[in-house]
Amino acid sequence: MPGFEIPTTRVWTPEKGYPARGVIVEKLFERLQRKRGKAEEDMEFQWQSAGSPDYPDIGIYWAENWAGKCGGDLTMNRVDGTEKILREEANRLGFNAVVIRSGVHNETNQYAEDGTLLTYIDPRTGRKRNLTAEDDPHITVYMGYDLDNLVVQGHVYIVWDRKVSHDMRIVRDASDRKIVQPWRQPVASEYWYL
Repeated sequence: MPGFEIPTTRVWTPEKGYPARGVIVEKLFERLQRKRGKAEEDMEFQWQSAGSPDYPDIGIYWAENWAGKCGGDLTMNRVDGTEKILREEANRLGFNAVVIRSGVHNETNQYAEDGTLLTYIDPRTGRKRNLTAEDDPHITVYMGYDLDNLVVQGHVYIVWDRKVSHDMRIVRDASDRKIVQPWRQPVASEYWYL
């Protein structure tokens, strides 16, 4: 069953202005743990990046999935490429903190017309799962001014490209997208208010 776009009132672009207040990372972690059915467990960062000489003020924090589920095994090249792309994107958008919810993957959650996440009960495990559809490779992130003030969540789309550093580059033109579900608009990257 196909989903629909998240309502456009939640879509964020820099042209709409920057949110003054956001959400602290602990609240996001609590929400993630509830969705995963593990509300009683504490969630910690898997990794905090050491930083970059090009963008020393931008912190990268890995919350869940190291290098993603798309295109092979974890390599430091994948981790470094993901962090490089996200530092550049955070700098372009004017943010200093990036929390990586999931590294490169090629599925996206589906939503009802009212913006509600569509779920189902997995008959093999009996656990609630999100309804997903195939998507272009992307990284799911939260971004903001610092870990106490995360203001947007989003998908940063990438293209595998052996001609560039780390074999991946950010999508800057929506025409680079190959998989766009019929009910969605092609975008280079997409962000929503938290």
